[in-house]
Amino acid sequence: MKKYWHITWMLVVMLFTLAACSDDDENEIVIDEAWKEINLAAFDARLQDAKTDTSLFTINSESGNGQIICKILKKGEGTETIYYTSKVNCYYKGCFVTNEDGEVVADRDSVLTQGEVFDSRLRENGDDKVLFEVDDSGLRDGFATALQHMHEGDIWEVWMPYQLGYGVSGYDDIKPYTTLVFQIEVTDIVEQ
Repeated sequence: MKKYWHITWMLVVMLFTLAACSDDDENEIVIDEAWKEINLAAFDARLQDAKTDTSLFTINSESGNGQIICKILKKGEGTETIYYTSKVNCYYKGCFVTNEDGEVVADRDSVLTQGEVFDSRLRENGDDKVLFEVDDSGLRDGFATALQHMHEGDIWEVWMPYQLGYGVSGYDDIKPYTTLVFQIEVTDIVEQ
């Protein structure tokens, strides 16, 4: 009888394993292929802009997982370097490359004014500045990369491809494969 107990136990474990795997399949993120294509095309088009528009430049991510596209909106007075271990106060706004109706913002220079805002902490709205630890694992790779090239007082527009943002999984209202466009203002370095 003891021989059969082990076989029964193994079958029960295998059934639970198979059930767990099938639950994972049901919970998989459904990729909106049209959204994915819109975002990939928008980032690629901006990357092409950077080849001819001298106000745009690219920076390889600190992780080596891609590059961000940047534009200096205002040059600050600061000269101190922001390191991976730094803590900085910032204002920011994050937008999608589409407007609130889901239409692509045709003029890529207008995404910050016409794109759907998914998060915002701006001085002009009376918001409090936000303290960022550059090495915080919750901070997106593209955002951390931009900060390490900015100085106090700088305001930048930063285009971040999905692999340096929320990736193939997305997060809350941010769908998988989303290109993110940020306005980032560094107000001060709290700690080097």
